[in-house]
Amino acid sequence: MFLQIPNLLNDEELAQIDKAIADGKFVDGEATADVPTKPVKKNLQMEPPAEGDALAQVVVQAIARNPLVQRACLPSRVVRPLFSRYEVGMEYGWHTDNPLMSEGRPLRTDIAVTVFISELESYEGGDLIVNTAGGQARFRLPRGHAILYPATTIHSVSEVTKGVRDVAVTWIQSIVESAAQRELLHDLDTALRLVRDKASTSDEARLLMKCHGNLMRMWSEV
Repeated sequence: MFLQIPNLLNDEELAQIDKAIADGKFVDGEATADVPTKPVKKNLQMEPPAEGDALAQVVVQAIARNPLVQRACLPSRVVRPLFSRYEVGMEYGWHTDNPLMSEGRPLRTDIAVTVFISELESYEGGDLIVNTAGGQARFRLPRGHAILYPATTIHSVSEVTKGVRDVAVTWIQSIVESAAQRELLHDLDTALRLVRDKASTSDEARLLMKCHGNLMRMWSEV
C-alpha cells in the first residue's frame, strides 16, 4: 500500500526543523549504511542534535497524531527519524531497506516513510522511485508532505541536478506484519466508517465492526 499524506508536518514544525538543519552538522551518509548499500548511498545525514531526540520526536509525533497513518499502518513502533540531504550530484541507488533496525530491541521495518522538507521548486531531480509489480512509481512531493510505502520494495532516489533536497526518513513496525492483511483491515475500517455515517446502529455496521475486530485479534502482535 502506498499512502500520500498531505501536510504531515505543520508550518511550526517545519520551521523548527529548518532551524535545526541550518545549525546542524551533516556527515557522509555511508556511516549509517550496511555493507550492501554503501556503494550506492551517496548523500549526507545530519548528526543528532546535542539536545537529544527532540527534533526526531517532531516527526514521530506527527505520525502518531495522523488518523490515516494510524488506521492504515497500525503502528507499533517508529524508528528515530534520520534527516538526509542530497546536494547536486548525489543519489541513492537501487536498494532494499534493512529488515531489522536496532534501537535497544530490534524493530521490524514494515513501512518506509519519507517526509519532504525542501520546497518542491528549490531543487530538481531527487525523485523517490519504487519498483512495483505494475512498474515504477515516482514521488516528489511538496514541503511537509509524506509518502509511506512498503519497506520490502526495491527503491532508489534519483540524482539531484539542481539545489538541495532535504528529507526526513523513518520506518514503522506495524502490529500487523502482513501488508495484505493491513490493507484488508484498512478497507474494512473504511467500509465501517461509511456505513456508520449513514446508519450507525444498523446490523451492517455491527457486522463490519465484528469482522474488523476479530481479524485484528487474529492478526495483531501485541
